[in-house]
Parts: sequence; structure tokens; C-alpha cells
Amino acid sequence: MPRFLRTWSFRLTLLYAALFAVSVILLFGVIYWSALDYAAQDEADENNVEFHAIVDEAELAGYAQLPRILQNHLQQRAGTPAAYLLEDTQFQKLAGNIEAMPFRGGAFVIKPVIGGKVRWLSAHFYRMPDGNYLLIGQDSPPLKAMKALVARAFSVSAAATLILAVVGGGIVSTSVLGRVEAVARTSREIIAGNLSQRVPVRGSDDEFDHLATSVNAMLDRIEDLMRNMRQVSNDIAHDLRTPLTRLRQRLEQARRHNHSVEQMQETLGASIDQVDSILETFSALLRIAQIEAGQGSGAHAVFDLSATLARIAEDFAPAAEDRGQTLTARLAQGLRVNGDRELIVQLVVNLLENAMRHSPAGAIVGLIAESDGTNIEISVTDDGPGIPAGEREKVLRPFYRLESSRTTDGSGLGLSLVAVIAKRHNAPLALSDNSPGLRATVRFPAPAA
Repeated sequence: MPRFLRTWSFRLTLLYAALFAVSVILLFGVIYWSALDYAAQDEADENNVEFHAIVDEAELAGYAQLPRILQNHLQQRAGTPAAYLLEDTQFQKLAGNIEAMPFRGGAFVIKPVIGGKVRWLSAHFYRMPDGNYLLIGQDSPPLKAMKALVARAFSVSAAATLILAVVGGGIVSTSVLGRVEAVARTSREIIAGNLSQRVPVRGSDDEFDHLATSVNAMLDRIEDLMRNMRQVSNDIAHDLRTPLTRLRQRLEQARRHNHSVEQMQETLGASIDQVDSILETFSALLRIAQIEAGQGSGAHAVFDLSATLARIAEDFAPAAEDRGQTLTARLAQGLRVNGDRELIVQLVVNLLENAMRHSPAGAIVGLIAESDGTNIEISVTDDGPGIPAGEREKVLRPFYRLESSRTTDGSGLGLSLVAVIAKRHNAPLALSDNSPGLRATVRFPAPAA
């Protein structure tokens, strides 16, 4: 069986075709029986007209002339089968071209032999003014023709409906199957490892295009996550191998050489510091993974951003002085933002630590918060060496460090954590030139009033 015949769309088309065929049959039945009723009434009217015509002729010529009158009417209907039967009150035949029969009320069908053939005639008994009974029966070619026409029209319509349903179902199923097969083919390519494949979009803006757009967005996200995971794995292997190797070498030397207690304590202290640094790196990685998975420290809520930033600036001012730097704060009052307060605090802290770590003594580090009515911008500025324009996107990746900063403390995860927090809050992060130095700006949407 061809595949399109097994598709759900084809089966649905056949179901609708069957329902439509049943509707056609019901409609045919209603029209057919309505036509029969109309034709039967028309035949009854013709019989009534014929009866009154015979009565009028009998009143003029005398009822004794009824046999001759009936014979004349039979001759006039020579081309159309007709039956006439005149009976007395005892239902004995007095005249006519069919055999005697008992009286029956209303219209009925008789099957007399006329001209050597059995005829189906619509008949009616009438009581004559002289007390006798007259049966008039006649055939109606227009009625037969109408019945045949109605039956033929509905037969052709039903056949055409079924044929068009099957053909249309095949066309629809083939089209749908092609779109589904495109999704399946893309899925197989991705399963095989080719994450760059995407479901084709025809531009028709139909439900399949909407589905393809959603699937492609999902695939873009998956590819981005896989690329980041590979990058993080490579970075972990590269950046943690060196400190772990140094730690092992230090411990190995301490085991081989007979050091004094003070030297052993110094070696263990340095080793513990190095282990703490490695643990901090893993904690930062875990934190990034939790935030990307949507596992923040709390639910989003509206809080006073101005007061929060003022406390951060107050806490960091002594650390800046210790490094021979100056921390300035220009904070608009009454700023409120909707978000995870702990994560936003961590974002600002990381930006300040990054600016202070990579700026020399005498540098000015600034914390700025302002609003344009639609967005609230938090900026951290410094007048240090800055970051080249071509490197600004790269430094947001985990473990990526500029060559000039590899001699400074840090794991290369600070700005990565900032980028993840900003993304979770739908807040664009921009790194730009502060002339000199770097300006890091995060734009949060202002909360609804």
C-alpha cells in the first residue's frame, strides 16, 4: 500500500468523503420521495380531470353511452397505456379494458395486462352519479423520466464525490507527507550528528511554517548549548590541567624531599589555596549551569535598585582604595527593577571586580544607574586597558581570557556569569569603549506601573 494511503490526512479525507456521501444519499432520499409525492398528486389530479370529463360527456350523451365514451378515451390514449373499468354496484364489469376488481378507496397501483404486457398504472375508483363505479388508471412517462433523472443525477454526483475525495485526499496527503518527511529528514540528519541542519520554511506562513520556525529556533538553541558545552569542556581541560598539574608536582616534591615542618606547612597552605581556587572555578561553572537551567536563587520581584546599588558601592569603596583606585557612583534615585535581586547583585559585583582587577592603580571605576522611562541601565566603567572590539563577544564565553590578562587572578568566568544572568532577565549586555577603558552596560526593562 502506498505510504500516502496510510497517512492520517488521507484517512481524514476519506472520513469526510464518507460523511458527505451519506449526506448525498439522505438528500437523494428526501428529494426522490418528495418528487414521488408530487408526481402521485399530479397523477391523482389528472385522474380527477379525466373523471370529470367523462362525467360531463355522460351527462350530455346519457349514462347509457358510458361504454362508448370509455372506448373513445381509450383510443385517444392509444400511445399511453391506460385502464378504464366500469362496474355496477355488485362490482360486475359493465365496460372497460381490464378485468373486474373490488372497490378500493384512494389512489393505488394496479398491474393489468394491456397490449400483451404487464403495466404499472396509478389508479383511482370513483362513484358515478348513477351509482355505478368507474376506475381510471394511467401511466405517466414524465414521472418515470423524472425518477430516472433524479436517480442518475445523484448516482453521478455520489460517484464524482467519491472520486474527487480519493484524488483530493491523495493530493493533500502527498503534500502533507512531503512536509512531514522534511521534518523527519532533518531529524535524522541531526541524530546523525549534523546539528547545522534546519527544517525548510516555504514562506507560506501556514501551520507547517510556524512549526518549522519553532523547531528551527529549538535547534538553534540546542546547537548553541552543544557548542557552549564543547567549548566549556575544552576550556576546562585546558585551564584546569595546568593548576592541577602544578598542585600534583608540589605535593610530589613535598613527598620526595625531607622538608621541615615550616616548609611542609607552607606547601600545604599553597596547595590548599590552589584547591580553593579550583573549587571556586567549579562553583562558578555550577552556578552558570544552574542559572541557564532556570534555577535561580529566588523568584523575580520588584525591588529598590537604587538602594541596592548604593550599598554595593559603599562595600566596594574600601577595596578600591586598597588597590589605589577610586570608585565613583552616580545613581538615580527611586529606580526599581523586576528581577532576582541576588542574581542582579552578583552581576554588578562581578562587573565591579572585573573592572578593578584589570585596571591599574590610580584608575577610576564608575557605577552608574539611570532610566529613560522605558529601560533602566546599569553601567560599570573603568579607564584601564579595555577590551579590543573583536574580543568583546569572546570574553563572554567561559574561560576565555585575553593574553594581557592571563597573568592576573581569575578563572575567566566572571563575565560569563554576567552574560548568563543578563540573558535570564532579558536584559541586553553591551561592552563598549569608554575611551579609555571599558564600559559594560546592562539594560533592564522598567517594571510596569
